[in-house]
Amino acid sequence: MFKALFLGYLFGVRSERQLVREIEVNVAYRWFLRLKLTQKVFDASTLSQNRRRRYQDESVAQAIFDRIVEQAMTLGLVDGRTLYTDSTHLKANADKNWFDVELAAKSRAAYWAELDAAIDTRTR
Repeated sequence: MFKALFLGYLFGVRSERQLVREIEVNVAYRWFLRLKLTQKVFDASTLSQNRRRRYQDESVAQAIFDRIVEQAMTLGLVDGRTLYTDSTHLKANADKNWFDVELAAKSRAAYWAELDAAIDTRTR
């Protein structure tokens, strides 16, 4: 479970459903999670229910996830920063030499909050 969530955090996947779809088709993700090519990927609800309900004390699961991310940062695998871009006002033939660079920090807890928000909007 934590390895799958780490993949989602690392590659900016915003929902557990999308994460499961990515795992289904990405051989590298399957390898990382030790899933065979013919093996069925777990359901998105399994991932979210484990994350939300299995741990009565949220701090335990969050602490484990934080430690995994910290180890990846120490090894230089991730830098703890996320690049966001807003292309709302770009024309189809945009000038490739004009852009704004803005650094945005994203915490590990914020990633889990985004996953919860995606579940909440889906259940409405």
